[in-house]
Amino acid sequence: MITKNIAIVYGGFSGERVISEKSAHLVKQHLDPEKYRSFLVDIDHHAWTAWHEDSSFQVSKDDFSVVINDEKIDFDGVFNAIHGTPGEDGKLQGYFDVLDIPYNNCDVLSSAISFNKLTCNLFLAGAGIKVANSHLVRLGHDYDKQAIIEKLGLPCFVKPCDGGSSIGVTKVKRVEDFDQAIKYAQEDGVDALVESFLDGVEVSCGCVSVNGQPKAVAVTEIVPANEFFDFESKYNAEGTQEITPARLPKTRYDEVMQLTEKIYLYLNCKGMIRVDFMVCQDTSYMIEPNTTPGLSNASILPQQAIYAGYDLASFFDLSLTEMFKNHSPI
Repeated sequence: MITKNIAIVYGGFSGERVISEKSAHLVKQHLDPEKYRSFLVDIDHHAWTAWHEDSSFQVSKDDFSVVINDEKIDFDGVFNAIHGTPGEDGKLQGYFDVLDIPYNNCDVLSSAISFNKLTCNLFLAGAGIKVANSHLVRLGHDYDKQAIIEKLGLPCFVKPCDGGSSIGVTKVKRVEDFDQAIKYAQEDGVDALVESFLDGVEVSCGCVSVNGQPKAVAVTEIVPANEFFDFESKYNAEGTQEITPARLPKTRYDEVMQLTEKIYLYLNCKGMIRVDFMVCQDTSYMIEPNTTPGLSNASILPQQAIYAGYDLASFFDLSLTEMFKNHSPI
């Protein structure tokens, strides 16, 4: 059996670094060492660092290689565990495309579209996917608060247009809190998106590629400890419940599974994704897709995989197997 060198990239340039590192360690723990010689590679603004036996080695950005103990290691593929920029928005994918190194998640276009919430909503609405009504507040530009609230109502959600893990999100109930919510959403220098409130059951559905076709994994119901599924509820709050399978009527459960596969196809996704929905009385609304979903012990997708009958070793191996099978050299 030929052992392939795999870089498990993590870190990135956003507040999701800490979650990304946990995801990367879980992936490395479960990759088959007889098939893959895996290395954790930390991507940050200052340096790209590969780790081997508790020692660090600088990665060359010229060809994405590393020299460890006088051995030059060229990576055969990349397992992307970066949540946020540059691993989830297409920037890093473009770099790997130029070097002709396969990676296990969405390509440049799919990543860029899905990472920008407004662009993604408009794109998927064209395919008949239901999304919340919204309004974009451009960074550094004036806005008409009263007109936005009149259009979307209260409560409403204000969030960064680019970003994940519910960082920078506020549920606004009072007019006097609106300006501060916009400021909070724009703290990282991005536009703010204001969305109408959806009253329903929040769920999340994972999806993977199997023989080149999307396959929904399972639907998880989310009962947050806080008022909504914010960063604290996702990673720190004890009272949050993530219930798999979701307590939905079978028709609604199947609807979410089918919608997830439709979104996967329409966005031309690769690898593993997770799509969040609000299941309301009339229909199911997409909240957002996550094209580099969390893979830590606290994350939803690994829980869904285990429920669906996978062990994590085979689940992560599936992603790499599909990557190599479908890679087309430039």
